Amino acid sequence: MLDREKSQLLTQVTGDAPMGQLMREYWIPVVRASRLRAGAAPVRLTILGQQLVAFRSPAGEVGVMDEACPHRGASMALARNEPDGLRCIYHGWKIGADGMLRDAPTHPEHLPLARLRTRSHPVREQQGMVWTWLGKGKPPPFRELAFTGLDDDQVITATAVVKCNWLRPLETLWDVFHSQMLHHDTNRQIPFRGDNYFSNDGRTTDTGMKYDYPEMLVERTGYGFDLVNKDARKQTTGHFVLPFIQFHSIGPDPLEDKALKISVPIDNETTLLWSVVFNRHGPLKDTGFGLTNLGRCADRDDLFNNLRHGAERSADTRWNQDRESMEQGESFSGYAEAFPTLTLLAEDNFVLESQGAYDRSQEQLGPVDRALVEGRRVLLDALQAYKAGSAPQGRELDVPDVQAHYILEDSPPSLASAGSDGQ
Repeated sequence: MLDREKSQLLTQVTGDAPMGQLMREYWIPVVRASRLRAGAAPVRLTILGQQLVAFRSPAGEVGVMDEACPHRGASMALARNEPDGLRCIYHGWKIGADGMLRDAPTHPEHLPLARLRTRSHPVREQQGMVWTWLGKGKPPPFRELAFTGLDDDQVITATAVVKCNWLRPLETLWDVFHSQMLHHDTNRQIPFRGDNYFSNDGRTTDTGMKYDYPEMLVERTGYGFDLVNKDARKQTTGHFVLPFIQFHSIGPDPLEDKALKISVPIDNETTLLWSVVFNRHGPLKDTGFGLTNLGRCADRDDLFNNLRHGAERSADTRWNQDRESMEQGESFSGYAEAFPTLTLLAEDNFVLESQGAYDRSQEQLGPVDRALVEGRRVLLDALQAYKAGSAPQGRELDVPDVQAHYILEDSPPSLASAGSDGQ
């Protein structure tokens, strides 16, 4: 378990919170690029408790800046999106997507505009994602990940706003065992998982539900840590890349799509959760996981909008849990949506929201929580090293070959196969 002091240290990210300061040292994905239309109104964002606006100029250039105009604090969400930048409607300051101040009608013509601070932030746009740098000084090189060098047709992204602390989605990914319980019915119904996800000769609950007790290994890396989980006929790997990226496995076909989640804090109680599916072997196929799941979502800017009665979900309605389907044996969790990704999303995130305020001082962990414990330790150690003056761990470490694997085999779990794909 974590005491309350360490829980706070890990989870609080706004203002001067140490974890938030560490996260500002990394490039952060803040908005899907498709939300930013050329010449359209700026999009309001909150990241690490900081109010921002993102926009695309009439010429197509993307910018991110503080929402408050640097002159008198009027909202730049109200600004005119003009050629060469956003113009504040209060006093006419105009700031380009590159962060340069183009015009300041409040000041003499001879005043060098470079003397006036714009509060804009460096931006990187690729694979349909807009990343920004919120740290101080010169930004670091953009880190290469398994999907960042691919063509846009090899990557599909979606986001969801989750009403929980940023660490919780990561913890549920480190907690591999929950997939056999919470996702029991869903995983049995997914074609490439059903026959190998459960052995049917492992253990049985007192109600007759089959599951397999896992073997798990964890090992620290320069970028975070690796985990290997062995149960039934499969060995799956996961890879945590500091400070908020988790690669997770999908299926056993080596040519199938790969996946990851990015858990970006909006504030201390809300998370922008990215789902990224990619294929390094070529364009995403119509029959692959990415397009048959995320590709079928009408709204990929907020996946919850695709859930049935999503606007009504709350603790008062048990997040619209279907108790009748549970009683009739049709659904273990009581959440069944149109296709697997939405069901998995509903099951995971409604359970996460149900846990209330983050406090791990009362939990009682078991052997299956080994990766969960290690993940917290990795974060605490990275934070301690940063506070002591070390460079942010893994920030400038390119890891293009790190992706999760799903291997059908009968051998003991091995960390030797946990990392790169050999490409």
